[in-house]
Order: sequence, then structure tokens, then C-alpha cells
Amino acid sequence: MPASAQPDSARTSVASPNRSTSALLGALVDTSGTPYTFPEFVDEVLGHHPVAQQARLVAEQARAELRSAWGAFDPKVSAKWDQKRSGGTEYYNYLNTELKIPLPIGADVTLAYDRTMGRYFNPDRRTDGNGTFAAGISIPLGQRIVTDERRTALQQARAARDAGDAERLGIVNKLLYAAAKDYGSWYEAWRRRAIAQEGEALAAFRLQAVRARVNNGESAPIDTVEALLEVQRRQVSRYEAEAAFYLSSLHMTAYLWDPEGRPASLPDAAKPVLHGLGRGGIDSTQLSALVDRAVERNPELAKVQAKIRQASAERLLAAQGILPFAEAKLAGVAERGSDDSFFNRDRLDDNYKAALVISSPLLFLKETGKFNATDAKLDFQRLERDLVRRDIEIDARTAIFDLSNLQRLLVTQEANVRNARLLRDAEQIRFENGESTLLILNLRERLVLDEAGKLASLEAKVASARGALVLATGDRSLLTIP
Repeated sequence: MPASAQPDSARTSVASPNRSTSALLGALVDTSGTPYTFPEFVDEVLGHHPVAQQARLVAEQARAELRSAWGAFDPKVSAKWDQKRSGGTEYYNYLNTELKIPLPIGADVTLAYDRTMGRYFNPDRRTDGNGTFAAGISIPLGQRIVTDERRTALQQARAARDAGDAERLGIVNKLLYAAAKDYGSWYEAWRRRAIAQEGEALAAFRLQAVRARVNNGESAPIDTVEALLEVQRRQVSRYEAEAAFYLSSLHMTAYLWDPEGRPASLPDAAKPVLHGLGRGGIDSTQLSALVDRAVERNPELAKVQAKIRQASAERLLAAQGILPFAEAKLAGVAERGSDDSFFNRDRLDDNYKAALVISSPLLFLKETGKFNATDAKLDFQRLERDLVRRDIEIDARTAIFDLSNLQRLLVTQEANVRNARLLRDAEQIRFENGESTLLILNLRERLVLDEAGKLASLEAKVASARGALVLATGDRSLLTIP
């Protein structure tokens, strides 16, 4: 007789086992614990994980190298004293001091004080008793007029600083991606454990019911073997689920450290929840904006861009090497204590030092070879940039598609779980009315457990998909969504 055609008393007797089952599940299935949300987990990882600390150190090292490159423009003071006495005679007594100030344009400003005393000395080093002051400048006229080694080193250090910042972001994003995947695996293991506990509790309850039916002569004794086998099968599934949950919990602890840098454990009775991960897909209208953001902010592309800037600076320096070397030096000279103005033009016309240095290879074999090498290096980095940009676009589109597809799959899978439960419940009623067998009922219930496990797997994949989107776009704000 169909369930809908049974009298109220019969339907009441059929429904009562379901209420008993609910009470049994509440007692046996472990759903207690303190929620440990994904945003809380992410904050712990970013705050104390050694890899996050190392990422910050990478950026600090690059900034320290930039400060070192600025050292080439540090003013330098030098002093030298040289004296010789023999037989009571002072042969010479030289004192030379100089302040050299490098300029960003490649020139150098020098301020010097020289004093020469004694009986024997080089005539060109003669000064009066008070010494002489000199102020001058040296200017490159050929090589190094556009750039030089110190300006190139500074440009490369600036690019290295940007690459260090990108490397820091890339390291952190990869850490977050791995953490998101493991959090999702932890959630899936927790849900599968609860599903396995539920399945075992239902099978145990049904074994008791079957034994009662056998004792009343309503079922064949062989049904107890079928029911017992199902309990044992589900016990094995529970053991496996509990082992998987234990191992996933251990993997989670690998991300937890206290503020003093010591390994920490999961909070007591912590359980994963989906709050903070968000289940919604990406709006199709945001697709282009997210892809553009990925191209602009992805750390891998930023590192390649920095390498291009370094290669460009190196190529420009190599191009300067093809020019002849020429440098002009000019300095005004004045005696210490002179009443004339140091920059008086009439005085400088007769008191100065000047030099012009010119040198050049004849074939420029070394210089042209270096230029060709740096030119090829620049082209190589540009090709690498195009490849990385293309890969980033594909990765971003893949991550966006995965999130959108997961949304559709979740909606469908939730419906599958509901329908599987309806079929199981209907089969339970047919079994209690003697219209079905225990084997078919168990098959219906296995379908419920399988579909619930698939739903848990899809829910866990949301964390991994969001981590992949962060890795592709370089935008950490996309990781957690209320």
C-alpha cells in the first residue's frame, strides 16, 4: 500500500523511527567545537608564519642594497700627510686634503687644501706657507655623459627594490594559496568525518530495528547479517575519515606560530567553517577588470618588469662604452689668507688648474661585444615578460571560471543531496511497510552519504579556488569574502 494511502496510525508508527534517529545522531555525531574561521586563520598565518617573516626580510634586503647603491654618491673626505727629515734637514712636508662631492649628472665637485713645506720638493707642488685652496669640477664629455657605473648601479638597485617588493608579495601569496588549500582540506575532512559518523549511527540504529523485526517474525534472520555488515562497512569508513581528519589537523598546525616564533597548535576544539570564504562566483562584468588587475599587480610580472629595467640600464651603459673616453677638469686656486675674492674672474684668469683626458680604443671590439650581449639580454627579458603576461591572463581566467563553475556545482550538488535524502526517506517508509528490502535501503543511504561527501569536497574547493585567484591577480583582498 502506498504511504499516502495508509491510515494515520500507520504513518505515525513509521515516522517514529525517524524521530529516534534524529535523537541518536545528535548524540553520536560530533558537530561540537569552537568555530575557527578562515579570516582568523589567514590573520594568524600572515602575522607569525616564518615564511611571511622571510618575505618581509627579502624586501628589506633589496632596500638595503638600494641604500648601498646610493653610497656611490656619498661625499668623500680624504687627507694625506707625507714628511721626510734627514740629518736635521726637513726635505719635504706635504699635506693634502680633499672633499669630493659626486653629482647625479655624472660630474664631481672637489674642494681641496694643499700645503707644501721643506727644502726639497717637486716644484709643481709649491705653495706659500699658509697653503692653497682649490675648488673645481670634473665633467665627462664622451663616455659616462649620459650614464655611468654609479648611475647604472642606482637604477638597477631601484629595480631590485621593486623586484624585492614583488618577491615578498609573491612569497606571501604562495603561502596563502597553500594555506587556503589545506584549510579547505581540513574542512572537507571534518565534514566527511561527521558524514561517516552519521552513516554509522544510522546503520547501528537500523541494526537494532532489524533485530527487533526478526524477533517479532517480521523479517528473515539473514537481514541481521546484512544490517551488521553495513555497520561494519561504515565503521571502516569512519576510521578512515577520523584518520584523514587527524592528518589534516596536523597539516593545519604547520601554519600556526605564536608571536615569539614558536610552533603553536590549533585552538582547543577548533572546527572549520565556511564563513569568510564566500561561495559566490565572480560577476561576469568584473572579468575584464580582474584580468587587467592581474596583469598590473601580479608579482611575477612585476619581477620581470624589474629585470627589464635592469637590462635597459645595463644596455645604456654598454652603449656609452662605444664612445671615446673624454673628461675635462677645471679648478680655481687661491692662497690661504688672500684678500681677493676666490671667484674673482680677473684673479681666476691667472690662478687655476685645468686638464683634459682623452682615450679611445681603435676597433671597439670589447665594447661592441658587450653592447650586443646586453641588447640580447634585454630582448630576452621582453620575451619573458610577454610569456608571463600571457600565463597570468590564462591563470586569472581559469581561477575566475573555477569560482563561477563551483557556484553552479554547489547549487546542483545541494539539490542532489536533498533529493538523495528524499529517496532514502521514501525507501525507509517502503522498507517498514514491507515493500522494499534492506539491501535497497542501504544502497539509498549510501547514495546520501556519497552525495554529502561530494558536497563537502566542492565546498572545500572554494578555498583553493580563491587562493588560486589571489595567486593570479596578486590581490589579497579577494581571498576572504563575507
